[in-house]
Order: sequence, then structure tokens, then C-alpha cells
Amino acid sequence: MRIRLFKKNKLIGQSAVLACLVSCLFSGCAVTGPYVSEEEIRQASDDLKVKALKFQIDELTKVNNIGYKLIFSLPEEDRKGNFVFSGLLLSGLDRYLARLYQLPAEKGVVVIGLVENSPAKKSGIQAGDLLKRIDGLPIYELSDVAYILNHKAPNQSLELSVARSGIAMNFDLRLISKPLDVAFRMVDDQEVNAGASPDLVAVTYGLMRFVKSDDEIAVVLGHELAHIAKGHHLKESGIGLLSMLAGIAAGIGANKVSPGSGDIVMRSVSSAFSARFSQDFEREADYFGLKYVQLSGFDIEAGVDVWERFAIEVPQSMTRNFFSTHPSSPERMLRLKKIIQELKS
Repeated sequence: MRIRLFKKNKLIGQSAVLACLVSCLFSGCAVTGPYVSEEEIRQASDDLKVKALKFQIDELTKVNNIGYKLIFSLPEEDRKGNFVFSGLLLSGLDRYLARLYQLPAEKGVVVIGLVENSPAKKSGIQAGDLLKRIDGLPIYELSDVAYILNHKAPNQSLELSVARSGIAMNFDLRLISKPLDVAFRMVDDQEVNAGASPDLVAVTYGLMRFVKSDDEIAVVLGHELAHIAKGHHLKESGIGLLSMLAGIAAGIGANKVSPGSGDIVMRSVSSAFSARFSQDFEREADYFGLKYVQLSGFDIEAGVDVWERFAIEVPQSMTRNFFSTHPSSPERMLRLKKIIQELKS
């Protein structure tokens, strides 16, 4: 009798659960607290994406400002030529950029930043300007800009036509030369990392969160620029500060003529292989990178801070085999202290 009653109660319970599920399906289950609609969630998501995009652009601009200050301070022996430089940071337009800059269109090329003290900065162009024409030629995508700049030389002028708040405006921009054909990009990765290829220096958002000042960013970028200036890429397939970055696909062609062109954030990262002399290259890059930092007016003491904090926060970096291609953090910290003493003497 008890067993039969148990089975009956079990059936009643199952029926109640089924009825509740059916009720939720057709009328919606009760929610504790205020109700949030799918449309509200979608709108909030779009708002956050626009704010995230603004953050990414600010970080990209900061890296370019520091990086080019280093490049224009390079000693004569590390200058590799006269390469076209405008100081424009550009991106293909999408709906999030259009919303950020309150643009009516979602196609075209938009100015997202300007390198400090560059021809673009001095010309009066602003972030958010929609690029319409260069020297009378229509601009539809980044490759149009790359094509024009590839056929220009330092000291030549550009006539830029832009749309700003729906108003057509024209600006004259005289190109200058940069002594190293390098662009700076951000990588969408939370790993603390930076790297260099022959014409590109890339840093991750993880590294930007790790560093505490512009001086520390300069130390990282100076190290990577030293790899390029000293020709290490000719002997190894890409060099990195903390690990190797190479084969970065997006926007490299445009970057050569217009720093920051292409996607605002790169997402393609692959590891390069080490060569047997890579530790020597790392030591050389530490030495000359710190010299670049000093020449550009940043605080070279920041180099010690970076490696001391990295050793503390990533203890495994203190072992010699953590990065087989890199000296250990304690060695780098001690060598940088001695380099600083030498540079200040």
C-alpha cells in the first residue's frame, strides 16, 4: 500500500513539474527583480562594444606616440633610410566606428588617431574625420590610401578632403621621412607579450595592462625596435620580448605606408622558432633598446622595474629554461641595472 501511494505521489509530482514547464514556455517564468528584455541586452552590448573600441583606439594611439618618439630619436648608425611618414592612424569604417564618431555611413576610411607632432597632427585633421579624397582621388578603402602613399616621397604634399559632421573640409599635409620603416599595432590577447617582425612592432593588451607607465612601454618598444634596427630578423624568424610573435597577417601592407592602417586590433599570432644565438640577440636588444629609451627622453630606470615585477608576478621566468631563447628575469634585471649605470656615467 505504501509503495502504491509513493508511485501515485511521484506521478502527481511529475505532472506538476510538467505543468510548470508548459506555463513557463507560453507565459514566461517569474523573475526575481526587474525584467531585462533581449532588446535592452542587445543595446547594452552595442554600447559596451563602442566603449571597448574607444579603449582599443586610445591604447593604439599611445603605443604609436611612444614608438615614433623612439624612432625619431634613433642614433645615426641605426637609421635605415628615409621612409614616408604622415602620422595618420586609419581604419576601415564599420557600424561601431560609425557610432563612435557619429558618422552617417558605415563604409569608407576614418581617421582614428594622429601621432603627436606629426604632419597629420599639425594639419588640423581630427579623429573621426571621414577620408573622402587624397589629391583628388576617391578613397573607398585602406588599400586606396596605401596605393597613393606608396607613390609618394618625403617632403611631398597631400591634399586631403574629409567630411566632418557632414561638412566637407580640405587639408594640406606635407609628408616627412622616418628613419625606420616600422609600424606599431595592438594584438587582441591577454598574454603579457610583445614582438617584432622586419617592419612591425606588436604589443598585446595583456602587456599594456602589465606596464605601469609610458616609460615602461618605451622600454618594451625600444627593445623590439633594437631587434629590427640591428637586423636580428635577418638571422631569426621574428623576435619577441617575452615570447615570439610572427606571421601577423592583417593589414601589414597598409601599415608600411600608413601606421595603424588595417584592423585596429590584430588577432592572428603565431610563434616563431628560436635560433641558437637568440639569447645574445636578446641581450643586445636590451642594451641598445635602453639607449633608445634614454635618447628619446624616457626614464631608463623603468627597465629594471619591468623585469623585477615580471619576475615577481611570473616566478617561473626566474629559471633559465623558462624562455629557452631569453635570459632569465633575474639576469635581465641585473644586466639592465649595470647598463643604466653605464649610460648615466
